[in-house]
Amino acid sequence: MKKILDGNIHFKDGERELGPTIGDFWAWAMSRLMADGPRGDLAEFIVNTALGSDMTIPKKGWGECDILYRGKRVEVKCSSVLQEWVRDTPSRPVFSIAKTLACDCVEQSDGNYIYQKRPDDDFPQRRSEVYVFCLFSESDRQRADPADFSQWQFYIVLTAVLNERLGDQRQISLQGLERIGAFKCSYSVLKASVDKVLMLE
Repeated sequence: MKKILDGNIHFKDGERELGPTIGDFWAWAMSRLMADGPRGDLAEFIVNTALGSDMTIPKKGWGECDILYRGKRVEVKCSSVLQEWVRDTPSRPVFSIAKTLACDCVEQSDGNYIYQKRPDDDFPQRRSEVYVFCLFSESDRQRADPADFSQWQFYIVLTAVLNERLGDQRQISLQGLERIGAFKCSYSVLKASVDKVLMLE
């Protein structure tokens, strides 16, 4: 199983150690926390920290779920009231709930992946037991700080509810989450709320 890199590791040019470090790269690449890509990774990080995941293991790039928690598969989705760019009108946060085919990659014990043939009888489906929808909810651009977990809201829904109520629908809005009875909570009680929805208490 691969482990996370040490931010103090220096890049090299062959045998010659260079000045820049892995930490320098992370700071350069991931400081735009309002941007779609980094914000999505941050949402997964937030949920993992709340659930007490082993954070010495890197984020998975492939797989049927984002997090495996107490034997349950968790899918993490992210949206935001604000975007990195300034808009004339406020964003309307939406989340993807599209069904997917099975992943072509299988993770090996060493953390690497191999491609294998997709089952002929596979069909698009939602592959986790529960979804955690993460909304960066701060609307004041001057105050907005994605690193402040109090500025996030979380909505938890069993996949069975999505399947029953929404069928093949590919996206859902905040109003849609409220209509289907999503469990809303803050970061401080996210773990307890996931446990409650999954009936793991």
